[in-house]
Amino acid sequence: MSPETIVLSIPRGKGFHSVARLVVGGLAARYGLSFEDHEDLQLALASVLENDGYAVGDAVAVRLDIHPDSLVMAIGPLKAAELRSDLDSATDDEISLHRLLSTLVDRVALEDGDGGAWLRLEKQVSLKPPSVYVPEEG
Repeated sequence: MSPETIVLSIPRGKGFHSVARLVVGGLAARYGLSFEDHEDLQLALASVLENDGYAVGDAVAVRLDIHPDSLVMAIGPLKAAELRSDLDSATDDEISLHRLLSTLVDRVALEDGDGGAWLRLEKQVSLKPPSVYVPEEG
């Protein structure tokens, strides 16, 4: 299976977050992700999108890079200072964003990219090649 990339750009309003979750759900079904892996990716995505303070501009993009053994989700552009603060801060009484994301995915990284910072979330998963429907002739 060769790597595949899907990019979705949505308005930053909360009413459009479900569209991004729907795309992730469709990919989960297409590539045979387990229910647990699918839920982890959905929760990680929602944890970032639901915080309007991270958004830069009127739109946010979700890029999904599908590899044979992993799925990489990049979300951006985002405000680096606010996101870094939430990724780094934690007290004994609360769960930091980094701690939450680290329980859901295998790698969390903040990278510079087009228009601002991009949060890169990588999850090691077992993917099946997508099935393609080929109609019978006749």
